Amino acid sequence: MAYSWQDALRSTFSELPHHRGPHGEAARAYAIVDFRGHPDLLARIRATPDLSFGSIWAQTGLDIYADVAPLLIEIDGASQGVLRGPRYAGFNTVLVRVLEALHERAGGRYAMQCFASAVPLEKLLAHFGRFCDYALPDASEFFLHWYDSRILARALLVWTPEQRARFAAPMIALRYALRDGSQAELPGTGRLPAERAQGIERFTPEQHQMLFDLDYPDKLAVQLRRLYPGLLPGNPDQDALVPRVQAQLERARAHGVAGDKDTFDYVAWGVSISPRFDEHARIRECLRAYRPGVEGGLAKALAGVPDAVWDEVQARQRAAREMGDA
Repeated sequence: MAYSWQDALRSTFSELPHHRGPHGEAARAYAIVDFRGHPDLLARIRATPDLSFGSIWAQTGLDIYADVAPLLIEIDGASQGVLRGPRYAGFNTVLVRVLEALHERAGGRYAMQCFASAVPLEKLLAHFGRFCDYALPDASEFFLHWYDSRILARALLVWTPEQRARFAAPMIALRYALRDGSQAELPGTGRLPAERAQGIERFTPEQHQMLFDLDYPDKLAVQLRRLYPGLLPGNPDQDALVPRVQAQLERARAHGVAGDKDTFDYVAWGVSISPRFDEHARIRECLRAYRPGVEGGLAKALAGVPDAVWDEVQARQRAAREMGDA
């Protein structure tokens, strides 16, 4: 299902009449909005009377950064009416205008998630605040910015089944955007967990490493876009570049490439020159001679590849692109 933030909210609104809390409490519609990088939009929400919201950072060490805090916002009745339609000229709400502006910005669709729940706002804030950081067995602590749906998608792969179920518990269904343009839904029970874990969330070293590994392609893509502005073929944005980086990481590992510098160099060549540069006989021969940790690394191993070979590889890739094969 293709993601549309308006459709995601309308689906959430449709659930409201069918769910009640344990004591008959009415379900409400909520949006989780990541305002990091959007302080101007956050200021508009904070200046709006009659909106119910709270900072997800309220119980974390990040609460001092109130001007960029992610908020849990209850979707008010007027905003629901605007989004349910029909739209009337000149009638809108501050919240809808903020969400419209957010989704017009780069990466804005990943900054909103929505769900319905009969759990009160204050209890939801306390619940979600616990998932903003985690600790390892050595007592080191890390923040987890799951209110960015790209990071939530990784967290759901890393959390144990019990952690996933506990996170989703108070929601009927959480809706959010995935990188491929589709909509994801995370079902919950609509009730707070019967047993609530105390203290900071715990990760194993393996979970921590997996989270790092899942984030690595994004970090490399950011580096590439910063170091080669406007020079990467097709001038890809972050979403388009990350799959290309992931493909090159797999090829690099197949050749035994290791270490941050050698890995970055391999990915950079694969993205900027040709994703299949390693298939050229001369380059393949040099890659077989590569040994991680040796002084000079990958650059030294490929130093003997003539410029004519790189020109040939790049020309083939350019021709393939023009023919629509790459």
